[in-house]
Amino acid sequence: MGAMPSWKKLLVRGNTAAFSFVLALLSISVVLILYYTQNSFLEAFEAKTYDLRFKIMRGPIQPSPNIGIIAIDDKSIAELGRFPWSRDHYARLIDRLAAAQAKAVMFDVFFPEPESAEHDRQFAAATKRAGNVVLAVAFDFDKDGQVKSITRSLPEIERGAVGVGHINQLPDDDGVIRRNPLLLEKDGKQIPSLGLMAAMLALGETKFAAEDFDIALGDRRIPVDGENRMWINYVGGPGVYPRYSFADVLKGRIPASELKGKILFVGATALGIYDMRVTPFNGNTPGVELHATVADDIISERFIRQGGIEALIDMTFIIVLGALAYFLTTRLNLYGAIPAMIVLVSGYIWFTNYMFSAGQWINIIYPVMSAIVALLVGGSFRYLVLERSAREMRSMFSSYLSPKLVARLEKDPEAARIGGDNKEVTVLFTDIKSFTTFSEAHPPQEVVSRLNEYLGAMVQVIEQHDGTIDKFIGDGIMAYWGAPLSQPDHARLAIDCIKAINQRMNELRAKWLAIGMEPFTIRGGLQSGEVVAGNIGLAGKKMEYTVIGDTVNQAARLEGTAKYYGINYLVGEETYKKTRDICRYRELDKIRVVGKQMPVTIYEPLEGLSKLDVETAKHFEEALLLYRAKTWAKARSVFNAVLETVPDDKPSKIFIERCEYFMKNPPEEHWDGVFNRAEK
Repeated sequence: MGAMPSWKKLLVRGNTAAFSFVLALLSISVVLILYYTQNSFLEAFEAKTYDLRFKIMRGPIQPSPNIGIIAIDDKSIAELGRFPWSRDHYARLIDRLAAAQAKAVMFDVFFPEPESAEHDRQFAAATKRAGNVVLAVAFDFDKDGQVKSITRSLPEIERGAVGVGHINQLPDDDGVIRRNPLLLEKDGKQIPSLGLMAAMLALGETKFAAEDFDIALGDRRIPVDGENRMWINYVGGPGVYPRYSFADVLKGRIPASELKGKILFVGATALGIYDMRVTPFNGNTPGVELHATVADDIISERFIRQGGIEALIDMTFIIVLGALAYFLTTRLNLYGAIPAMIVLVSGYIWFTNYMFSAGQWINIIYPVMSAIVALLVGGSFRYLVLERSAREMRSMFSSYLSPKLVARLEKDPEAARIGGDNKEVTVLFTDIKSFTTFSEAHPPQEVVSRLNEYLGAMVQVIEQHDGTIDKFIGDGIMAYWGAPLSQPDHARLAIDCIKAINQRMNELRAKWLAIGMEPFTIRGGLQSGEVVAGNIGLAGKKMEYTVIGDTVNQAARLEGTAKYYGINYLVGEETYKKTRDICRYRELDKIRVVGKQMPVTIYEPLEGLSKLDVETAKHFEEALLLYRAKTWAKARSVFNAVLETVPDDKPSKIFIERCEYFMKNPPEEHWDGVFNRAEK
């Protein structure tokens, strides 16, 4: 696979980003258009969220204590006889309520036909005496929604009332009543609803003014839509307002103190009268309670607003949620983006519920839809286009690369030029000491079992330190840092890794000894430098990503050289330079390996990786300086001092032998102190 030129990569990446942006813009724009056109299907769903916010999210709230219902209930019908009743009962009821000093009496009942001259006169007189009675009117509409006629009480009865209020409730298409028309017009005259009339009496207002999207009532501004309809902020289900049986009030069984100062709505609650309405809380709510709720909302200024400010907030969140959802698909895979979006949407729904409790109806359906559409569009685009190369990377590298690096490759496949590239890396070779002897002395099953346990432990440690495992070479391991993804701290990662490997090997040896098994130890070599990294092999048959070059050869030879010096780890000069601030070393020697003219300085890492402590290592360095100064006897003496502290320090023994050799066979005058290693 050839490497793509950098300019072409930028072009492809730029085109992909631009196309991704256009997709996000289109998906959000579609939802904005649906919102602007008020799609009836989606609006129906949004209306259901209005109901759910009352019933599930917010729940019932405390109603005004100054509103009550005079219920035409089953009990009253049983006592007073078949409904409708004689107006004599209503006249006596008004007198009772006047005597109890009720604030206002609102009739959700109208009297359009004469009963008898006497009873009509008594009722009209009682209404006039009370001075606080409002009677009902009902509008009749044709199929086009135009007013055909108005049903109202007899003129002589109406003349005694303080006013009239219409009792029309206009349900939405699904039958639920969510709005109340505060004003209806006939022949140029606007008639307020019964609830609005009750609020006017309670507030001492005699006039109202219909303005654009609100109705002025004194210093109050009641938010309405273009048809003067107010969203009803329901306080609860049926029975939320105190009910007083019509018969109990009529016969004096209700104390006057309970009725004093109250706005009392007179209406049917008996099921047989069929004045039941569907509300967000319940499908059988007496219509009279809706009028009471409207009055309560206006008096308490507990409005639900859905105007220009709310529309602006809706559109903002359509854009924001859509953009955030699409952004998630560019940063996370689908399995990560979906939970993140669920959290995002849940937070938004909580916000809309909070705003609803504060009186603002913020749309749920359209912004959530924007997020879902953006997620689906973005996820599909990512899967079909962006993740294709990521899947190729995953299948290629997952078997020998740490999960963390695989994840980085999935996010940015171009970070690894798998067609061949120069990389600066640190290479590690490890080998088990005397493994051949061990394998000859143990059954094959035990050898394989032990080897698998060891290799499994090493794989875990190397992956934890973001290393790439290149291959297993019998009992040996080749790993590297800095490819396929560049890692500026590759040498530091490698040094930290061999420290962790040493700790893990100590744990394994302790375990093996505890169960009576022969332990083994390992040695390793590290070198940093430039390599060629890429896919090697035959495409479609056998290929693997690897690194090749002189740095790899040096690391392999350093591992073999560690055996010669009898130490666990040997580090090349380039790795030493990059890590000497985080790890203590002792300079071991200068050697010239087979095939190389330039000598290399080699180092042994200390700090748990060597038998020498720092102080003893300083003595060794002192001896090494004496050795290179050709003061053989003094050098041998200091090397012997090192052996007194660490008797089995093989490098000191090697240098003692060299000192004794050069004492008998002095080197040439321009001797550079380099040891020519004859073995690889």
